[in-house]
Amino acid sequence: MTSSSPLLRKIGPRRSAGAPPPLTVSRVWRRAVSHGFTRAIGLETVIEDVIEEPIAPEEIARRAGPGALAVLLDGPHGYGVAIVSHDLLAAMLEVQTLGRVQTRKLSARPVTATDAAMVADPIDRVLTAQETLVAELPPKAMASGYRYATRVENLVEIALSLEDEVHDLFSISVTAGPGGPRNGRLDIVLPRCPKEPVSAAGESREWGDQIEARVLGAEVVLRAELARLSLSVGEIEALGPGDTLTLGRHSMGAVRLVAQGNHPLCFGRLGQSAGRKAVRIGEAVPQFTEAEFPRASAPRDIPGPNGEG
Repeated sequence: MTSSSPLLRKIGPRRSAGAPPPLTVSRVWRRAVSHGFTRAIGLETVIEDVIEEPIAPEEIARRAGPGALAVLLDGPHGYGVAIVSHDLLAAMLEVQTLGRVQTRKLSARPVTATDAAMVADPIDRVLTAQETLVAELPPKAMASGYRYATRVENLVEIALSLEDEVHDLFSISVTAGPGGPRNGRLDIVLPRCPKEPVSAAGESREWGDQIEARVLGAEVVLRAELARLSLSVGEIEALGPGDTLTLGRHSMGAVRLVAQGNHPLCFGRLGQSAGRKAVRIGEAVPQFTEAEFPRASAPRDIPGPNGEG
């Protein structure tokens, strides 16, 4: 028996099937539409394309061409919309009334309440299948849990019924049979999944971290004070170039660091660092009072408050 004999090929090891492709939003709608229409009314569909794009509520009505049916969908995040094109609507009605899709050219006619009632169950079947499949997608990938609510007679009502925010549009192009075939489109518009709410504790912690970062990054001006002098207005007016102000002998070792608002922080010692004047910071004083800060004596060459030299 040669390696190419039919019998050997039949009983030989089967090729291992590769892993199925991962489920995507496009594949969800392909499977949901095909399953829902077939199970509900026996409409066979070939999904030609699925396009996903954002859309504003005021733009939705423009997608409903002449003879199209628009319905509101009710769900957990507000209203959605389904728009069945004229050709697809005709195919759905024909397969339910005549048993197969027709080939004759469609004539323009207004959509009726009976038309809407006949497509309610197929749309719900599609949305039910979509909800089941969405559970296999990553969280918040697409809204689900929507069902047929009511027919939209005036397209202006669409923008008024939906939340004033960007929605997700899923445009599904189909070829419908048996018979025909007819090429049509099903547009599904759903609200976007809301973001996860931030807990009060998480929000408070985030706010606290932001405040802390701003406070720690703020600039603080420190002022080093060697001593304080008490002079009268007359003594200050009498000061001139070359006059000497005498400081206390402990001033060099008791420099006071003061923050904005004249708030004392600690004592320090005057010195040098890399050739520049510097203050070596000492321990903070818990109870900082004016009495702890050394006062300098009045300048010897300026008369004192009582006329003393």
